[in-house]
Amino acid sequence: MALLVEYRHNRTALLIYLGVLMAEAAEQLGQLNEHAVPDNLHERFLAWARVRT
Repeated sequence: MALLVEYRHNRTALLIYLGVLMAEAAEQLGQLNEHAVPDNLHERFLAWARVRT
């Protein structure tokens, strides 16, 4: 919730920030799990922050 408040006027910047974090997490998880990355990273990092219609 804090990120939504902090980025309330710049949703694009929030999604870019979360995308960078998702890429870092995928790289780190791949190193730990023999290059296997969980399928739900998009949901965990980006889907919750998109604009609700």
